[in-house]
Amino acid sequence: MLEVPDGWLAPNAPPLVLDVGCHRGSFLLELAPLEPHHNILGIEKLALRVTRTRKKIERLGLSNAWAAQGGGLESLQALPDASTSFIHVLFPDPWPKRRHADRRLVKPAFLAECLRVLKPGGLLRFVTDDEPYALEVAKSYGQFPALQPTELPLDAYPPSGFELTFRSLCKPVHRFAWTKS
Repeated sequence: MLEVPDGWLAPNAPPLVLDVGCHRGSFLLELAPLEPHHNILGIEKLALRVTRTRKKIERLGLSNAWAAQGGGLESLQALPDASTSFIHVLFPDPWPKRRHADRRLVKPAFLAECLRVLKPGGLLRFVTDDEPYALEVAKSYGQFPALQPTELPLDAYPPSGFELTFRSLCKPVHRFAWTKS
């Protein structure tokens, strides 16, 4: 069961933004003050990271931010249809070894759930430094004609901690964004 604050999934609630695999919460903590009329929900597998992120949210007084423990696919499955306006998947574990590739988050079943929970016009964004993962995702989204590629300016969203690290190392970063038609 995904723990979401009361009222966040109500029909009149502010738009819901998901940060799937929020890690230590740096992106959601940056985004929440920039988007005060949105509810920003970080989803993270590791309980300690969720606890620490919630403490940061409380310390910063961010009433529109929350972190919940859960896996990416399972958490999306717990959400109602058309309940989400934005989904950010930033630098998920690439599982680079071939024998581990089936553990990757972004694959057809995950994309199907994204489509289900996204509102019409909703945005799905995926960012990775792993080129083979980027190529696999580029192929996978083609199975979903309702996902239309969208161009976003580089500064449309604050960079995550991982993005800052990879930029400083001059590693290429692969960015994708799709709008649900």
